[in-house]
Parts: sequence; C-alpha cells; structure tokens
Amino acid sequence: MPTYARPDLCSDCGAVLPPEPDTCPRCGLPLRDPLADELLSTLRHADDLVVRLRARATAPAPAATPALAGRARRGLARRGLAQATVPQLLLALGAACLLVAAVVFLAVAWSWLGVAGRTTVLLVLTVSAGAASVLLSRRELVAAAEALCAVTLGLVVLDVLGAGESGWAPEPGTSGSGVVLGAVLVAVCLVLSGLHLRLAGARPVVAQLVTAPALLGLAGSLAAFVEERTADGGAASASGVWAGCVVAAAALVVLAVRTRLTVLRVAAGVVGGVAWLVLLAISLVDNAADLSLRGLWAEGGVTWLLVAAALALLPLLDPAVRRSAAAVVPEVVAMALGSLVLVLPALDEGADAVLVATGALVAVWGLAAAGTARVLPRRRVVPAGVALAFVAPVLVAVVSLHAVALEALLGVAAAYDATVGVRVDAPASAWDPRLLVPAVLALGVAALGAAPAARLRRTAVVVGAALAVAGLATAALLDAPLAAVVLPVALTAAAPVALGSRRAVWSGLALGAVGGVLALPSAALAALAAGVVVAACSYRALAGRAGAVEAWAALPLAGAAALWAAGDLAGVDVAHRGWATVLVVGVLALLARRAEVDVAAVLVAPWPVLAGVLAAGDLSVSLALHLTLLGALLVARALTDDRRRRVAWAGGLLLAAATWVRLADIGVEAPEAYTAPTALALLVVGLRALRRAPERSSVATLLPGLVLAVLPSLLWVLAEDPVSWRALLLGLGCLLLVLGGARLGWQAPLLVGTVAGGLLVLRELAPYAAATPQWVLLAAAGALLLVAGTTWERRVRDLRHAGHYLARLR
Repeated sequence: MPTYARPDLCSDCGAVLPPEPDTCPRCGLPLRDPLADELLSTLRHADDLVVRLRARATAPAPAATPALAGRARRGLARRGLAQATVPQLLLALGAACLLVAAVVFLAVAWSWLGVAGRTTVLLVLTVSAGAASVLLSRRELVAAAEALCAVTLGLVVLDVLGAGESGWAPEPGTSGSGVVLGAVLVAVCLVLSGLHLRLAGARPVVAQLVTAPALLGLAGSLAAFVEERTADGGAASASGVWAGCVVAAAALVVLAVRTRLTVLRVAAGVVGGVAWLVLLAISLVDNAADLSLRGLWAEGGVTWLLVAAALALLPLLDPAVRRSAAAVVPEVVAMALGSLVLVLPALDEGADAVLVATGALVAVWGLAAAGTARVLPRRRVVPAGVALAFVAPVLVAVVSLHAVALEALLGVAAAYDATVGVRVDAPASAWDPRLLVPAVLALGVAALGAAPAARLRRTAVVVGAALAVAGLATAALLDAPLAAVVLPVALTAAAPVALGSRRAVWSGLALGAVGGVLALPSAALAALAAGVVVAACSYRALAGRAGAVEAWAALPLAGAAALWAAGDLAGVDVAHRGWATVLVVGVLALLARRAEVDVAAVLVAPWPVLAGVLAAGDLSVSLALHLTLLGALLVARALTDDRRRRVAWAGGLLLAAATWVRLADIGVEAPEAYTAPTALALLVVGLRALRRAPERSSVATLLPGLVLAVLPSLLWVLAEDPVSWRALLLGLGCLLLVLGGARLGWQAPLLVGTVAGGLLVLRELAPYAAATPQWVLLAAAGALLLVAGTTWERRVRDLRHAGHYLARLR
C-alpha cells in the first residue's frame, strides 16, 4: 500500500533528497521551514486514516448507535409503514378472520351439531382464545394478546346468541337477551383484565374498553326489560336501573384507580356521566306532567331528582378529580340540582313565581358565597357557581323589563310636544314591574358574593347604580310622571359632575346626556335637566379642581341644549333661537379663553345655525346674519388671544361669505364687489407684516391679496368682455404693479402684473391675430422650427465633444 509521508522525497516535485537537505535540489522547496514539518505531520495522519479505514472495510459492520437506529427507523417510516404497524395490522386481520370463521362454522354446523356439540365447540374456542391471550401477554406479545382478547369477547357474544337460539337464554333481539349479553360481557371483561393483571402483570386495552359500553348496554336493556314487565311505575323502575348503572360505573372507577387500569377508569367515568344524564332526563320528563307541590313532594316525584343530586358527587371518589380544580363541578351540580327541586313547583304558577323562586335562590347562594369568602375563600366558588346556575331566568326578566321601560320612555311624545306633567304610558310586560328592583337586588347580592375582595368596593358601586336604574325603570313601568324619572337622573348626574372625582365627572356627564334625551318630550323638563348640568359644570369649572377640563368642554353643549329648550318654552321662533344660541356659546368661548371650550363651541355652533337658517322665512338674510355673527365671534376670539391669531382667517372668510350672500341677494354681478374687500384686507395685513419684517418675501406676504384682487377681473375680461372699461382699468393696474414692483424691488407685484398684463395683451391681440394672412403664420412657425432645430443640433455637438474629451482621459 503506498504511503503519503516520505521524508526522502520532495513533497512538491517528488525528487530524491540528499541527507539533511535545506532545500529541494530540483524545485528549491524550503525544507527547514516549520510549514514543512507541519506538512509531513499531516501526511502521516493521512496514512493513519487510510490504515483505519482499510481495517473497518475488512471487519464486520458494528451495531448502530441508538441515535442512528432512531434515524433509520424514521427513514423507514417515511418510506413505508412503521415496524410496529405491520404486526398490528396482521393481528387485527387475523382476529377478524377468526371471528368470521367462527360465525360461518356455527352457521354451517348448526343443523348437524347437537346442543352438546355446539356448546362444547363454543366453550372450547372461547376458553382457548382467553387462555392464549393471557399466555401471549406473559411473553410480552402485547399486540397478539390484545387481538386474542378481542377474539375472546367476540366469541362470548356468539356464545350468548347461541344460547338464545338453543333456548337456554332469552331469544336474541329482546331486552332479556340484551341483559344477559351485557352482564356476561362485563363479567368476562373483568375476569380477563384480572387474569392478565394477576398472571402477566399486563393491562389489556380491549378488555378495559369494552367493559364500560357493555355496562351501558346492560343498563339500557335492563331498563327496557323492567318497563316491559312493570305495568305501573315503569319510569321509576327505569330510573332505579340507571341510578344503579351510575353506582356501578363509580365502582368500576374505584376499582380501576386501585388497579391502575387507566382506560377502564376513563371509559367508566364517561359511561357514568351518560347514565347520570339519562337518569336526570327521565326524572325531569316524569315530573313535567305534574309540577305542583302535591305531585312533587306528597307523591314523591322529586325522589329521583334528589337521588341524581346525590349521585352527582360520585366523581369525587376519584382521587385525581378531588385533587384537581374540577372538584368543585360535582359539588356545584349536586347543589344546583338540589336547589332546582325548590324551583320546579314555581314553573306551574307563572312567570312571576319563577322569577321570585330563582331570584330567591340567587340571593341565598350569593349570601352563602359572601359568608364562605370570609371563612374559606377558596370554597366560595361552589355557592357562587350554584347562584350562577340560576342567574339566567332572573337576568332575562331584568333585561326584558328594562327594555320595555326604555321603549316607553322614548315613546312618550315628540320633542317639546308635551307638558311638564306628562306621564309614561308603559305597555304590559310578562312580569310584574314591582319585581324588578328585588330581581336586580338578588343579582347584586350574587355579584358581591362572587367578587374578589380587591374589587368589592367597585362592585358595590355598580350594584348601587343598577338598583337606581331599576327603580327608575319601575317608575316608568308603573305609568309614573316623566318628571319622576328625569329629575332624579338629572340630580344624580349633577352630583358627580360637581363634587366627584375626574372619572366620576365622565359618568355624570354621560348620565346627564341620558337625562337630556329622556326629557326631550317636554321643553320644561329638557330645560331643567340641561340647566342642572350647566350649573354643575359651571361650579366644577370655576372651582378649578381635577376634572375642570371636562366640565368646561361640556358647558357649550349643555348650555346650548338649555337655551334651545328654554327658547321653545318661551315661544321664541326657531329662526331667532339659532343666532341667539350661537351668540351665547360664542360669548362663553370669548370669556373662558380655553382650548376645550373653543373646540366644543366649534362643534356645537353649526347645529343651531342650520336649524335657524332652515326655519327662517328669508334664507339669504338669515344665512348672511348667521355667517356675520360667526365671523365676528371668530375675529373677536382671535383679537382677545395671541395664540388664536390664525382663527381670524376663518372669521374673515365667514364675513366675506356673509357679504357675498348679501350681494347675491341684492343682484350684484360684478366679481370685484365680492373679492375686493377681502383682497384689500389681505393686502393691508401683508403690508403691515412686510413693514414689521422687511426681510420677509413679498411673495409670502402680498401674493395672496394681489391674486385675489386681479384674478376675478382677469377671468371676467378673458371670458366675457375683452374690450371694456374693466379691461382698461385692469391693464392700468397691471402696469402700476409692474412699475411699482420694479421700483420697490418686490417680486410679488412684478410677477402678478407681468402675468396678468401679458394674458390681457394676448386676449386683446386675439381678434386681430385671426385676421392675419396665413403666410405670416407659416413664416413665424418656420422660423421657430429653424431656431429649435439649430439649438438642438448645437446641443448634440457639444455633447459629442464632451464624450470624446472624456474618452481621452486616463
């Protein structure tokens, strides 16, 4: 085998080296350099790797590591079936084949085998399959043992059916046959599980899984059998059967917990739950025909309901359930079902009786939760959960009564159409309105009992508010005067606005808005409700406490509402109420000088303006009046506060709009009448700004006013009247702008005068240009084209020369 490390040969050219050379005599490779030693060491390591690789090629393949084996298994799984899947499929198919063969054999041999023969064959096959499953389980062949367990149970079914055909058991298809089959299956499953556990230490899944459904089938067949055999009281007997099934399932759960049969534990738990639901359904249906006290208590109708309540505690026998958070569920269900027995007689007495019964239960269990919270805080969830179980009927009644009351309040009359003494005409409801406050109180007690200690105070406030609302709704439902609802709401809203915290101010304002909406049918009530809010907001705003910002912001809205209602009460026309309301709101903004008041005033003012203008006999006069008033208020606001200087522009625009409306109303058509005042104002403002700061640009200060002064006249001249006194005056004005701009060195007048004057000159030239001979136009066009072509060619030449110059650069 050739080697790579050769000290006698040059590593580069392969020449033979002399003894102790410094360099290669042929290629001059340095041999005393440290890199030469490193190269020789690397070549020796390569020789060692070759030797080891050769030895591995001749030796047997080593066992794969667990990681490699796992990767190999995953690779096989990706390419096909897993190793454990193949025998499972084969065993499942084998078990199915055995069962089919047994059925076919019995069907064929039934006519010529005697009873003894058939019995012997079935017993031998069943016992053999069961014994084989235990034997395979001892040898740790789990899949095979499970398959034979399934075969054994299938043969047991055939045994029972065969016994029925032979007359030794009830005929197949009857309830008796179902009882025998269920009992035999349960017994065989338990025996098989016990043999596997005792002899092999195994826990077969099939036997555990079949036990619970077999028990459920046994209970159903036994209940049907009892009903068939019992003329009277069949339902009660069936209830007893299902109760026994629940107890049997609980016993299986206890057995499974002790023997660690996990599958049986889960399956039995599920079957027990199903049986309990069936027991509960039968008990409720049985008592639905007679819900009176006599039928339920004197005749024992509630017996099985109480039994079901007691059986609901059986899941606590499972230690895992007792240790988990779900342990409260059986307790809640048992207590709720026991309490339901007290409510059932009320179902026969009407909606009011049901509301009283459920409300009483909610309140009692809420008090129990509150008491438990002091002694055992963690156990509070049980009574709270029972209270929650009966909340739905109470909540439905409360919501329905409130909805009826709200509908009645909103339908009293149209806005401002009723007197102060108008009454609420509420329609009839399914519940007595006098039960609304007790129902809300019951819900509040339950909420307080379930609320954590940290939120107890907040919950108490919410409960108090809910009781107050329920009281007002009750008054509305009892056809009380509208004032009896509106005034308490208004006064209750004023208290937190005037004296409460900042968060309470928001609540008070919202409540005040509700009171204002409810008071709309009566102008007097609306004025009173809004006035109370105005007084509370004024006190809070002037006091300067926390929440004053919200009070200031609410003042314009509340004040406008109060003024509008008071105006209607005094008989003031809507057209006059509009500008009067705007004037008061604007004066408030001028006196307050606060940003929140300004914003609220801007949001409020358009609505009375719109109402006043639409209600006026002369729309143009009213619109001009309102625009003038708004513009004057905005300008005054800008003059009273340096921070609001820009508001003057909006005020000026409104004043100009008011002027335009009046000019249009009197028939003025000249555009200068509309734009000249505003342009003059802009020029005055621009000249003052330019005088104060000469370094500022004339474009920024004078251009808006100059454009507004010149553009309307220019457009009129260009479109309508090119030869007129307006055109002459416009031309003189443009000339003055050009001369003045050039003399003063201002760009804005020079630009406006030049552009406007040029357009004016072109417009004056247009009629004569149309009469010019065509050859003149053609000559002018040709000259322009020649100049353009020459310029283009010169640019191209210069670009080519520049490219040659760059190419010569190095």
